[in-house]
Amino acid sequence: MRLSRSIGWGAVLALVSTSGCADPTTGRGGVPNLESFDAGDSPDAATMGEGTGGSAGQGTAGGPGDSDDVDDDGTPKFDVGPGSGGGPGKSDCVEMGNCVCTIPEHVPCDAGTNDPFQAMGLNCPGELAVNDSTTGPGTAIGIRSGFGNTNVYDPREGTVYAVIGSGLVSDLDLATPGGDSNAFPTHCNDDLGNFDPGGSLPAPLSANDVAGDCTANPALVGTGDCSNTVQAQFDQGVSANDYVEMRFEVQVPPDVVSFSYDFAFFSTEYPYYFGDEFNDMYVGWLESELWTGNISFDNAGNPISLNAGFLDYADDAGNLPELAGTCMRQHAGTGWLTTTAGVTGNESITVVFAVFDLSDSILDSYVFLDNFEWGCDPQGPPSTTPEG
Repeated sequence: MRLSRSIGWGAVLALVSTSGCADPTTGRGGVPNLESFDAGDSPDAATMGEGTGGSAGQGTAGGPGDSDDVDDDGTPKFDVGPGSGGGPGKSDCVEMGNCVCTIPEHVPCDAGTNDPFQAMGLNCPGELAVNDSTTGPGTAIGIRSGFGNTNVYDPREGTVYAVIGSGLVSDLDLATPGGDSNAFPTHCNDDLGNFDPGGSLPAPLSANDVAGDCTANPALVGTGDCSNTVQAQFDQGVSANDYVEMRFEVQVPPDVVSFSYDFAFFSTEYPYYFGDEFNDMYVGWLESELWTGNISFDNAGNPISLNAGFLDYADDAGNLPELAGTCMRQHAGTGWLTTTAGVTGNESITVVFAVFDLSDSILDSYVFLDNFEWGCDPQGPPSTTPEG
């Protein structure tokens, strides 16, 4: 079970809420419901326990005032799946009826896998199954355990992560020769063949902006890209080529309110075509009751592409250790980023991770994908933030 990052009692009691429980690994999400505990009250035998404890409904730490709603150190309990308080599939706060958000237990299952979905934390044995599919040649979809000469691109979950690209995944390990032409690089410069959707993206993806704010006007959901981030760049490039995707459909667990995943983006379009219409794009698409559209974009509302604000590793001089020994030497990439998006319990959603060239079929871009997890983050619009 994942462990909680400690929350002080003063902050908790100031934010008493029914918003649910957080993901204790990262500290993200709502504040646990503490309605059954009033800091000014004397211990209630029905909820607080009576001493030596050990039976359900009583304190387990011994001594008056111990509650099934708090751990022995006085911090509130978080429901993250199977716990010690109620047997398999239950945790203490579920038994007490005080949690409205339960994060399903997850155990990484990607050791030795060739499955890109398992590599990013999906479809593990005994866990929620997703209906998954891919588009594009198998040579543009793969698995990695690292990249470059540092640990910056180590896995975020388990031992490996998924890779999709508008070029051959095997080219990633071919180091850019010294003095290589940035206008037409030697490696990661492949035409994948007949995977060119042209002027429109495969459904449900749509480049069309919606006419407003989907969070303020739910009637706009389903009319296009709620993020309003794709159309301007897509129209500049006119045509999508070498399109590769991973997608899955799933029924959301009944009492989570969000999901998140980690990714990193790289492109050989940098630096020669920086700011040009030849600007490959990555789209993380969500089709749900709350949102239809891109969920991965920078703080300025730019789609994840060569011009995104998170392009932390720009290797103009060809000497960055983070990209050394790879085809991205002399080119550029982001660090790990985390996208979080809201969902509704029990709804059916479709999630698509797609990368493609714009205007041409060469100078390739790639995306690493890892660490998909359900969460308890109440959400407005989706957000993407850098990971440390």
